[in-house]
Amino acid sequence: MDAKRIFFLVASIAAVRSANAQYFEARNTAMGGTGTASSRYLAAGFANPALLTHCGPSDDYGFLLPTVGAAVVDQTDLIKDVKDFADQYDQLIAGGSPQDIQSLAANLQNLADRQLVGNMGAGLAFAMPAKGFAWSLHLNSYVNLRSVAQIDPADITALNNYTSGPLPVLNSKAIVVGAGVTDLGLSIAHEFDLGFGGLSIGATPKYQRVDTYNYVVAVDAFATSDFRDSQYRNADGNFNLDLGASLYLPSGVTLGAMARDLIANDYSTVTTDEQFVYQIAPIVTIGAAWEVGMLTISSDVDLTKQGRFTDQSASLQALHIVDDVQWLRAGAELDIALWLQLRGGIQYDLQNELPNSYSGGLGLAPFDVFHVDIAFIYSGENSYGAVAQFAFTF
Repeated sequence: MDAKRIFFLVASIAAVRSANAQYFEARNTAMGGTGTASSRYLAAGFANPALLTHCGPSDDYGFLLPTVGAAVVDQTDLIKDVKDFADQYDQLIAGGSPQDIQSLAANLQNLADRQLVGNMGAGLAFAMPAKGFAWSLHLNSYVNLRSVAQIDPADITALNNYTSGPLPVLNSKAIVVGAGVTDLGLSIAHEFDLGFGGLSIGATPKYQRVDTYNYVVAVDAFATSDFRDSQYRNADGNFNLDLGASLYLPSGVTLGAMARDLIANDYSTVTTDEQFVYQIAPIVTIGAAWEVGMLTISSDVDLTKQGRFTDQSASLQALHIVDDVQWLRAGAELDIALWLQLRGGIQYDLQNELPNSYSGGLGLAPFDVFHVDIAFIYSGENSYGAVAQFAFTF
């Protein structure tokens, strides 16, 4: 067994956002992941199509080319511990003293049932905002992955009973369970003048492709890129629909609501040791934003849990891979002379599955034409992420 392969598994996924992300957009991410009521029109296709009507008289069209992001949640410092185990194993592969092997057994046991959560995503958009008929075309792709080292207790016993010779063959496994979702959507929106404000209604019909990954192999058979191989991956697709609404009030307050993925679909993984099901199910989020002068304050809350992977035999629970989350978010932006934007925010998981996430970032917008935005995410030690994007507005 080459134990360094476990480390490469973890490291490769670490290069990938905090869990259950539906999109990356630097301004919204920096503002705590809010956006249901506060998104700019270029992000409306991702966050709430109704916001395509939230534009000024000089806003004609814009390009988002592109937005990219990645993050990892590694609360228990799994990366370091796996690397330490890999280095120790390589030193002892031909054999060692009973004391050294018992130390190796303890370090292997220490990896049991710990997990790394990693996500990555990218998006493109073209939008033509308007108060009457507004539309945008967007491509959005995100990947949610969880990695676990499943340790066989018999391996611990075999190492503890070691006397001499090469190390025993181990049965512990490397596991990657995840899914990639790609949406190609056309968003449309219209604003109705209510006299005391504007009510916008938006919709995004979209084609949705889902790739599921179920990579379970003995650690000595692991290869870094194999979890994407066709024997561990299933791909399928369906049409889906997002609906959104927003109410803009002259006081600078905007209220928003977004129902994402209204058509529920289940996507089965390939069968390795187990078969799992990735669920696309409706997610309802409401939000509010207040713009006063240079300051924007925003908040979002999910009214529904986001549950993704499930199975009938409770294997995911046994591996502690439980991915239900429900976010409460808040953020703010200070826009200085339309050229420089400073942002910050926080996310709190109402299901207590993931830690609080803190974010910040800035935007540069020379002449309000070329936009560069970056965001950073921090969820505790060894849990972080970043998003960057470029856009043009005319």
